[in-house]
Amino acid sequence: MIAELHNKISAESNNLERSEDKLTGDFFGTLRYLPFEIGMKPILLPVRFKEKLISQEWMNRIHLEKGYMTGMQFWKRHEEGEIDLLIPFSTINIGIEIKYLSGISSDDENTEAGLEYEESCNQLARYSRMLKDISNDKTPYLIFLAPFKMMREVMLSLQTRSVIAPGVFLGFLCWEDVLDSLREIDSISLDQGQQMIINDLQDLLLKKGFLRYKGISKDIISKTVAKSDFYYFHAITKNLHTLNWPNQNIYKEDYYVFSNQ
Repeated sequence: MIAELHNKISAESNNLERSEDKLTGDFFGTLRYLPFEIGMKPILLPVRFKEKLISQEWMNRIHLEKGYMTGMQFWKRHEEGEIDLLIPFSTINIGIEIKYLSGISSDDENTEAGLEYEESCNQLARYSRMLKDISNDKTPYLIFLAPFKMMREVMLSLQTRSVIAPGVFLGFLCWEDVLDSLREIDSISLDQGQQMIINDLQDLLLKKGFLRYKGISKDIISKTVAKSDFYYFHAITKNLHTLNWPNQNIYKEDYYVFSNQ
């Protein structure tokens, strides 16, 4: 991760920057060195569920957990597939499928066929069966983590399909929310090592392009541009093309093409 932050890994180096496995290992592998209540908890709280009651139950359970995630398992294998991350707790199992640039690896050919959850080959359907099988008396939660646009597309595609195993609760989380949660952590009370971890994780997600545009604050505008002042803008003309208008009138009904000839 440090090499990537310092631009020592290029996009051509075995496509490491595009690798979901590398992002998974760098981010969550680093996050496990923080107690759950400091790092993972604020990241997981914004997970979206279809029903409000499930969302509230999720938050209640998350608030109860604390300490280090010593049982965290990466790329847990099962006959249904290999989920990216499994976090077992005393009463719940959290499975996280992590996406960066590639989408769902498998889906049903006919998404309107009304398949039962046992028959669906959808990647999340398979992982829900996996969690149901290994969770025993624990409540299983399956979280799909992806960039916002991808997360939203998958979430909408599953709204009318019942392919998730009964008793498994499917939630959605985007990387943009994860970065926002990291930036909102009050790190003043943390020790220096914990602050370094939070800062590195923020820098990693910023480098991956997960900063959400929130517009320009009115406060910033009011502090930088005064209504009573005037401003002069100029451009350096080096390597710029000159605009030459023809010797004719310009009519709004017509269209005009800029040419650099």
